[in-house]
Amino acid sequence: MNHSKKMTSMEFDSIVPVDDLCMAAGLICVSQKRALRHYVFNDGRELTLNTARNEWAMKNPDCYGSASQLVKKLGLTRLTEGDNFGIAFSLVEKLYTERDSIPPTFGYMPISKPTWDFTDTCHPKNPALGRLMTRYGLSMDNVKLHTLEGSMPHVKSQKPERVLAMSVSKDSESFIAFNGKVFRQIGEAGMSTVGQRRRDQICMVYENPLDFLTLMESVIRNDVYPIMARRYHIILNGKRGLAEACEYLKSNPDFLEVRCFMPKNEFGQTAFAAINDAVKGTAIDRSDLFHGFGSLFEKYRPKVPESYRKWEVSQVKKESKVDVSETKNVGQKEMTPKIKKRLSSGVEKSAIIDRKEGGLKL
Repeated sequence: MNHSKKMTSMEFDSIVPVDDLCMAAGLICVSQKRALRHYVFNDGRELTLNTARNEWAMKNPDCYGSASQLVKKLGLTRLTEGDNFGIAFSLVEKLYTERDSIPPTFGYMPISKPTWDFTDTCHPKNPALGRLMTRYGLSMDNVKLHTLEGSMPHVKSQKPERVLAMSVSKDSESFIAFNGKVFRQIGEAGMSTVGQRRRDQICMVYENPLDFLTLMESVIRNDVYPIMARRYHIILNGKRGLAEACEYLKSNPDFLEVRCFMPKNEFGQTAFAAINDAVKGTAIDRSDLFHGFGSLFEKYRPKVPESYRKWEVSQVKKESKVDVSETKNVGQKEMTPKIKKRLSSGVEKSAIIDRKEGGLKL
């Protein structure tokens, strides 16, 4: 049941964060720093969101406000009187349904594609991919810094689909691609690396590109990216790159530390054990950074807000009360009212009103 018609602007603002409204409306986050997130419209206009204040602002002309005011700015209102938030709220609910279905990690396609299948490569700019990364809490400045975008045939239809990809082994032309559902190997399998080797360097090891991008987003947002950029990063890309990573770490004992961010699943345990063995038991398990979650990606990606969860529960309770009331009204027999009448003898009798002929029947 859609209750959005009964919502006031104050109620809408108390349930829906401005950030989620931007994502639901299909805006793309280009960059973020601390509490500020910068979104861009298709026509190039920019909107800045302050997540700490839950407010937005735009220039030319200067305007600002809350989520309910942004609904009007985005043109997501109906002409029907009293239904100002129906369209916007349905988009937000769809976004939250998608969030609840996102797994901690994504699987890998067992069959790889030849490199010549990966065509029309460029820096990521496809709107659909931009919206996807935004919904994962990643900004496009970060995504563009580490990935490429290209076309490759869809598994079933063979129609070209746009995917994000990271290069595998700097000396080759192979890639690991992601289409929002699964990772796919393009060309030769292996690990991906980011950064230049330096003296007394810390090595960071991840299972998949999304965990790496998530951590990079976190350090960019907190303005400590220069420190992290000086480190060396290894991305396993699943089972295929684990053996290569172990051999690389064995032959490079000059790392100051090897820190691992493996997901909390069976492969994550296997991968950490193998890496720890390769570095003679000196690997550091940093899964404490995402305690209570299955992966770095799961911890830092946007969640369904508690304000919506509480609202949802309140609506269920309201509907339950309505259902109980309707059940009672339908199933309850009409009771004939009884009136107590005291006779002159002092004996109390029950008198029943005769609905058809009137009067009292003893």
